[in-house]
Amino acid sequence: MQQYFIDQKIQLQDEVEMNKEQSHHISNVMRMKENEMIRIADYDSHMFFAHVLFKDGKVFAHIDKKIEDHTKTIVPITLAQGMIKKEKWDFLLQKCAELGVTEIIPFISSRTVVKTKDEKQEKKMIRWNKILQEGCEQCKRSTLVKLHSPVQFSSLMEISKDYDVKLIAYENANMKSHHIKDVLKLYPHAKNVFMVIGSEGGFSEEEVVQLEKEDFVRVSLGGRILRAETAAMTLMTMISFYYEMVGGTNENVATDA
Repeated sequence: MQQYFIDQKIQLQDEVEMNKEQSHHISNVMRMKENEMIRIADYDSHMFFAHVLFKDGKVFAHIDKKIEDHTKTIVPITLAQGMIKKEKWDFLLQKCAELGVTEIIPFISSRTVVKTKDEKQEKKMIRWNKILQEGCEQCKRSTLVKLHSPVQFSSLMEISKDYDVKLIAYENANMKSHHIKDVLKLYPHAKNVFMVIGSEGGFSEEEVVQLEKEDFVRVSLGGRILRAETAAMTLMTMISFYYEMVGGTNENVATDA
């Protein structure tokens, strides 16, 4: 069943006019018929079943029934992601939206290959938000991902200061990392998580040390070296699995992975 996000608060029995893009998708892409059922998520992240109505060349959703929401992650996760090349970046946005990320903060670090141009950034943000919305609709989420404009690496310390759990995915022969499971055991009742993944070039050791001074913990994602987009999805999955299906205990963190 197709889902759409509505930028307003809705109630049962409302008839909500779909925007131009949604109307086109319903009429011409999905070729829906009168009274066909769809899902609606509103401004307050409430979800509803609705049926489609066609009136005077416009498309409406008649709100029929509220749906209990099981899509929200138990612990909100913010991903700070070093910028990567276009195709990989688009793929990362889509899959992290499906995996339940709450916010995404793109950043530029010393080894970032991709450079942002101010005159093109607005168009990129529009396209990126569209990819995120499509990902959220596809997996039937009740909330959209909040996407920030790209920032410099140095800004991450201030942005992350109020987070409970702060992680950096990093593995280096000279800097051993903790196993993610052992780190999360220390935070069984975490209110939020801030995770940092590098770009194709990774991090310099100086950047890692800088984050560690702000209470970030280095975590290992296993014995294999992962691409940036794979690392982000892997860590997202590990965190979600731990808090949603495993839980934690107050055991001491292991020294090394």
